[in-house]
Amino acid sequence: MSARTRSNSPNSRNSDDDDHDGNKPANATPAAKTKVRGHDLLAYGQRQIDRVVSPATRQRAIDSATAFASRRPLLSLFLTAHVLLSLLPLLLFATFVFSTTVFAVLFALAFVLFWTGLALLVLVPTLFFTGGLAILLWLWAMGTFITLRVLYNRLPASLRSNTDKHVISHKGESPAQSSSERGPAHDFHSDEATDVEAAETKNTLLANTTTDVEAAETENALPANTTTA
Repeated sequence: MSARTRSNSPNSRNSDDDDHDGNKPANATPAAKTKVRGHDLLAYGQRQIDRVVSPATRQRAIDSATAFASRRPLLSLFLTAHVLLSLLPLLLFATFVFSTTVFAVLFALAFVLFWTGLALLVLVPTLFFTGGLAILLWLWAMGTFITLRVLYNRLPASLRSNTDKHVISHKGESPAQSSSERGPAHDFHSDEATDVEAAETKNTLLANTTTDVEAAETENALPANTTTA
């Protein structure tokens, strides 16, 4: 029994020590956590301040403020009191202005995007509609032009020449002016029309000459028949 108690006594002491050590941090946990969090916050703030202002610069500013306070204590106390009492309202005002500006910019951006989207919903179908009308108008104009061109090319040469003369007289231009302004292509067509007219005139003269010859032969044939009778 003594051996068992001796053998178990160290284990029991270790277990008691473990319980005591485990309970000690548990009892000191809130205070320790508070100290750790405070230390972490201070360290984080110190790091952020060091990023903005270096320690050497801060030390020079502190030394300058201390020297100024030593030289002029009343003025330094006056300025310190004003800074301490006015710092909070100034910070609140700056925060309000910044938040209002951000809110106004975001609201204006959302407003512009919303109405722009609505305008695009109206604009896109309208552009499709007007584009379709423009295509139809273009097709109609092209079809009309091609049809009139084909019909004009199928007209007789005399009608085309008369049409050209009518157009020239309607414009009040001389044939020389119109030919000089319209270029060599129109001169070629006008020369072709002139040749056709000359050929038609020649055919007409030949037909009239043939008619006159036939009439003369008929007149000569009538006295011969009378004599024979």
